[in-house]
Amino acid sequence: MDSSQKICIIANPTAGHGKARAILPQVEALLEDYGVEFDIITTQAPGHAVDLARELANSDYKALVAMGGDGTLGEVVNGVLTASNKPTIPIGAIPAGTGNDFITGNRLFADWTEAVRALARPKVKQFDVMLVEDAAHRSRYAINSVGVGFDAYVCKRVAELKSKRFGSKSYALEVLRGFVVFQPADMRISLDGDERHVEKAWLCAIMNSQNLGGGLGIIPGATSDDRHLHLGYLFDTPKWRLISLLLSVFRGTHVGRRGVFIGKGQRASIDAPDNYPCHIDGDVVDAVYPLRVELVPAAIPFLAGG
Repeated sequence: MDSSQKICIIANPTAGHGKARAILPQVEALLEDYGVEFDIITTQAPGHAVDLARELANSDYKALVAMGGDGTLGEVVNGVLTASNKPTIPIGAIPAGTGNDFITGNRLFADWTEAVRALARPKVKQFDVMLVEDAAHRSRYAINSVGVGFDAYVCKRVAELKSKRFGSKSYALEVLRGFVVFQPADMRISLDGDERHVEKAWLCAIMNSQNLGGGLGIIPGATSDDRHLHLGYLFDTPKWRLISLLLSVFRGTHVGRRGVFIGKGQRASIDAPDNYPCHIDGDVVDAVYPLRVELVPAAIPFLAGG
């Protein structure tokens, strides 16, 4: 069949500690049941999805669909947005990763079966992304989150250790472990030009949805089509208060509590000590500070379902 009648699924078989590979036959069967014509290409290494998406962005496919977690979706978005001729090919996602915070944070799909159903009856939404650049002039698009400090430390632990086999619970486990060893640091944080020196900052997260770390609602109500980036940081909080504060995040009652700042804008920057941990969409990166983040509104047409 002509590729113009098909979607192309870029699948990361290692996502979700092998979940993507395990459910792939079921995904194929369900797509066939819905009458969706498709091709599947599996990635071979980190970064491969960027190259594939960049190559396919100007193809005749109806859509490119990332099958994996936030990292895989982020790679596909980066490939499309850095392709030639400014393509506007729609992007979809089948969540099969560890956290899937972009999907849950935008309340798009309850599980992968709903995501597949959306590909059969797509409704396109124009979603924002964030352009991230460090002091070494390395740039990358983020779809969901940029984090400096404790959350990046947790992401690194989840990626490195066997706790990742517990799915989204891995983040909660590494948060508890991190309470013991992680130390806060001073940061300089700016939001739309309002710069603040923040002492003993545990973390600073710049968000494009409400969820971080496997489903924690860090910025309640934030969505990827509200035309704002959202910034939150936690500071000057003793360790004995952290567990109580974490529980309040699960309940959504942390907003307004002492030591919590939440704001929104169009541009932000974070300056932190050298080698302080940083992640982009859950992928730990070697950032040179300061880090600058700018909203790119309505950057991608996303298949959100009808």
